[in-house]
Amino acid sequence: MQTKVEGIVLSKIPYDERHIIAHLLLRTGRKISVVFYGGRGGGKKQKSSIIELGFMLSVELSQAKTNTEIYHAKEWNMVWHHDMIRNNHSAFYLMCFFLEVINKIAPTENLHDVHEENTEMVGLFTSLSNALVHLERSLKEKSFYSHSHSVVFLTKTLLHLGVFPEREHCTLCGIELQGFNDMYLIPEEGGFACPPCVNQNKSYSVQSGRELWELVGHIAHTKYSELGSLKLEYKSLPRMLFHYFCFQFHFEEKDFKTASMVF
Repeated sequence: MQTKVEGIVLSKIPYDERHIIAHLLLRTGRKISVVFYGGRGGGKKQKSSIIELGFMLSVELSQAKTNTEIYHAKEWNMVWHHDMIRNNHSAFYLMCFFLEVINKIAPTENLHDVHEENTEMVGLFTSLSNALVHLERSLKEKSFYSHSHSVVFLTKTLLHLGVFPEREHCTLCGIELQGFNDMYLIPEEGGFACPPCVNQNKSYSVQSGRELWELVGHIAHTKYSELGSLKLEYKSLPRMLFHYFCFQFHFEEKDFKTASMVF
């Protein structure tokens, strides 16, 4: 069994008076459930807790049975933490939204059967860790735009998961979209469509998506660290992309407790 792991705290719930049960997203892009005995802090020495949402921890686990669904932490230390996010309510809500999205789609890791070649979900960890670092940095630099972070995070996550919307060709007729002044995102078809096709298929409920089409293309080909200058003032674009995300994974917006705080 793998006993030493590093992971980002996706969620936590109190357990008895001083303990915590948390979900950690590991570097593999998969998650585990861990009991942290004494993780809430306090006690005779009045220790503070470092098990906070969005913090990254290094954890040594106790040996467990092969069929276990929850692991027990022996020791844990801080790897990375945020300072500014918790002091800005909009940024904190956004972080919670990121964590909830990843928590819903990340598969569970079996630490008794970890293989080095098992890397198909690593993109989830990459997407989330970059999103949190980028969010913290934007607050320090006073360049925080909530909707910009939402679009970048969702675009990068869709890209890593292999469900990035088709944007080169119309998803209905196959014609190249570059020559049109407008195009429409159709979640049911997995991509963008040209105006003639949309006009012929009135059954689709669509919105104009030219700006989103250009934006996701730019984000897909740009490193996370180079997207700090992106400034979106309105929530319509991230909401369209979130609707697309929900359709691909058979969710509804109401399934996400934090969505109403972000959009």
